Amino acid sequence: MDPVERMVSRVLGIGIVVAVVFMLGGVAIGVVKGDGLPQSVVAFGDLPSGLAELDAAAYLSLGLLVLVATPFVRVIGSIVAFALAHDRRYVLVTAAVLVVMCLGVLLGRA
Repeated sequence: MDPVERMVSRVLGIGIVVAVVFMLGGVAIGVVKGDGLPQSVVAFGDLPSGLAELDAAAYLSLGLLVLVATPFVRVIGSIVAFALAHDRRYVLVTAAVLVVMCLGVLLGRA
């Protein structure tokens, strides 16, 4: 496995583990507090206070956010790896993929 593939594999693995830890933490908090599973997500700006208050919805929301952000981090890491390898073609292709992903998120909110 080459260094780029290794980096991609690590980023995806770590992202999934971190997301699962936050989601399991949210489920555990909901069960311990007796609130059950939350029925809504917490807004990004409210996450810090929700996490500090041990709000189950905040932990589940952060887990989902990490899960969604993981592919973006992977693509950004690939751009950096290709740039360090001086592979302009793959930098451009990967940057185009990142632009499409960002447009998908922005247009998906409409």
